[in-house]
Amino acid sequence: MGQRLKRKKKVTVMLLIEKQDGALRRRTIGPTLVQAASIVFFLLAVVVVCKLTYDTITLKHIRKEVVNQTAIINNLTDENEALSVENSTLSNKVAVLSETVSNKMATEDAISQEVIEDALPKGFPLSGSATMKEDEGEEPMLVFSALNGTNVITSGTGTVISVDADEVYGTRIVIDHGNGYKSVYRNSGNALVKNGEDLGKGYILYSIGEENQELGYQIMQDDAYIDPMLIIEING
Repeated sequence: MGQRLKRKKKVTVMLLIEKQDGALRRRTIGPTLVQAASIVFFLLAVVVVCKLTYDTITLKHIRKEVVNQTAIINNLTDENEALSVENSTLSNKVAVLSETVSNKMATEDAISQEVIEDALPKGFPLSGSATMKEDEGEEPMLVFSALNGTNVITSGTGTVISVDADEVYGTRIVIDHGNGYKSVYRNSGNALVKNGEDLGKGYILYSIGEENQELGYQIMQDDAYIDPMLIIEING
């Protein structure tokens, strides 16, 4: 017997359409149109499935990115809080250092002012009481007469810039106090200091005896003699 040929099945769709008057109208959709519609439906289904798959993958990726971004934001927030705490700590340290520097500067200024005050030749040039008169010469000078045992002392801190002979009093000592001030001590006794010495206030320059009871005392400002009474402090 010969082989039987297989027939391809064809699908035909019949549609019944009811008209307004109640009559039924029959329409038949041929196999070709049914096949084309099937292909279109299949393609649409494939597109929908691909779209759903793509959206699902995209959504997962977005969720993953959101999780990563959230973690980054949390880390940055923690770092920002840590930096804020560190900044606050550093600000406090800066404030403490600024206050320390300000206090140090104020202390240094006070010390500097005290040093300047101590250097001014305002002190009394003798360790004890004495009589005083003003010399009538061209240059302002105070002449003191002191008792035995009294010492001629520096009227302020300074440096000895000269120890030399004096035509009237015998010896002259000049001390530079800085800021343009100098003091001059004239006496016939032996000078107890030498040139170049740095002296404190109240340092002994001469010892008064029977033969050197007079002291000629002068003050210079910017190399010009001024009246010592303008600056000297006399107590008692």
